Amino acid sequence: MRKIVALCLVCLSSLAWAESIHTMRQHDCVSPVRPVNDQDDQLWQRFLDDIDGYRACINREMEWHQSAALDHQQQAKVVVDEWNEFVRTNLNAPEDFPWPPEEESFE
Repeated sequence: MRKIVALCLVCLSSLAWAESIHTMRQHDCVSPVRPVNDQDDQLWQRFLDDIDGYRACINREMEWHQSAALDHQQQAKVVVDEWNEFVRTNLNAPEDFPWPPEEESFE
């Protein structure tokens, strides 16, 4: 039972460490401001061009985050597979680690 508790503590501390090094990046996309005079063709065209640039920036940011999410999912699978291999080759489960854990009696 103590081994399971120790393992849980190691896992929790690993998660806290991972969270401390993972920060979300802030995007630098700037939304355009609609011109007050929408009858000025040059201002309006510049606004439309700025909209296209803003959309492209947002799309690049979205694609970066989607790619990062896929990378995280793949890495999560790798570490789960590593854990499962460890359990398969090094632990005598469920005999050594029955599930659900048996309660220890302190009487």
